[in-house]
Amino acid sequence: MPGPETYVQWTFSGLLLFAYLLGAIPVGLILNRVFAHDDIRLKGSGNIGATNVTRETGIIPGLLTLAGDILKGAVPV
Repeated sequence: MPGPETYVQWTFSGLLLFAYLLGAIPVGLILNRVFAHDDIRLKGSGNIGATNVTRETGIIPGLLTLAGDILKGAVPV
């Protein structure tokens, strides 16, 4: 039977993997595809962040991108 150290190691490894995969979601790219049906990387500064999404797609997708990016950082913590 595995001890508590093994359980802690597996839990930490799972949380680390979850945080990595969550951070890899390109929120700006996904929301721009939903709202504008094009690739945000080819417009404006080429960045998929909230500022470029706001400039190129509008305030609502920009704010949703900002919220998504903030949640990507806050949820794993």
